[in-house]
Amino acid sequence: MKRSALSTVCLILILTAQTWAQGQISTALPEANKENKFSAEWRLRLSGADVHDEQSQSKIVDIRTEIKAKYVLSNALHLDIQPSLRLQSGQTQSVDGADKPENKISLSQAAAHYLPFQAFRLSAGALNQKYMHTGLLMDPIAFPAARAEGILKSNDFKTSLAIESAIPTSTSLSTNTKELEPTPSLNSASLKLHWQSAKNLYWKNSVGYFVYNNLPSAVAQQSRLLGNEVNKISDAQYAFTSQYQGVEAASELKFPIVNALDLTIGADYLINQKGPSDQNTAYRYFTNGEFHLSKNMDLIVEGSYFSVAPEAAVAYFNASGFETNRIGYSAESYLSFKKEGFNIGLKYTDAEVMFSNSIQSREKTLLIKLETFYASI
Repeated sequence: MKRSALSTVCLILILTAQTWAQGQISTALPEANKENKFSAEWRLRLSGADVHDEQSQSKIVDIRTEIKAKYVLSNALHLDIQPSLRLQSGQTQSVDGADKPENKISLSQAAAHYLPFQAFRLSAGALNQKYMHTGLLMDPIAFPAARAEGILKSNDFKTSLAIESAIPTSTSLSTNTKELEPTPSLNSASLKLHWQSAKNLYWKNSVGYFVYNNLPSAVAQQSRLLGNEVNKISDAQYAFTSQYQGVEAASELKFPIVNALDLTIGADYLINQKGPSDQNTAYRYFTNGEFHLSKNMDLIVEGSYFSVAPEAAVAYFNASGFETNRIGYSAESYLSFKKEGFNIGLKYTDAEVMFSNSIQSREKTLLIKLETFYASI
């Protein structure tokens, strides 16, 4: 009954927001176009997931609307707001509750960017962590943060150096701290070198450094269910056995083979320098083939192999993509219809346990999805 009521409320919010946005756009469109201050785009994503292992199983239907909005306050200052509306329904039987259907409104990013001059940028707000980190370390979630970045461009090359201080939180921006617990922090730096001469010909590289501090008991408790080694101090208090401080790197190369085929190859690497030497690394290798079947339709086929040791990352923050103490592969294929503006396909993931424990077991996931391209509002 509660789930039904919550779903109804979310649907009402979505429809109300859509009606209000249409009214606002129709009223303000001439002025916005004249000054080019406001721009926004959105996409819709429908998916169905079947996840099961020896201890849990779930079947979930997910409907998601993602919006990217930008407002230019001045030539040097603009706002970047990216809300997401999610409605889920289904059944789940899970030990950790991670796959429980959840209806919510969240922020992928809500930031202010200040560019006093072309080669320097300051950002503050709820910043999406995928900009600074690989998927091995972090899901694409927003943390309250401040970032400074220097940017250098020369012909086909772009180099950037960024430093960031963030407060690790849940998707609801809660720190999960209890009384007397200090505020957690994540301090990081990232160096990027990109070369691109065409849309299908580029080489992107990055290397970064990260340090977690003061991770709360609630995060340790949840991470224990997702692969980390955690000490149970009392019934209500947990602590990580390792600190999390280390280096991550990524490389991705895309190039055309023939007119009808583009190939992408890449790798991600992560090491927690404070963890045990046999349990502190993670890596992923992937390749992607983009077949141009016609002017309007592409077929994309992707495969990857990954390994994430128990102490390589904080599992609470990378659980949507990998968890820790996992080794396996994924295969994905989808059709992209350019004229109609949508993708449809499926993805299969098989994740085995690296070190056996009483909580985790081999997990298999089948995901079927349909998503539109971003379209201007």
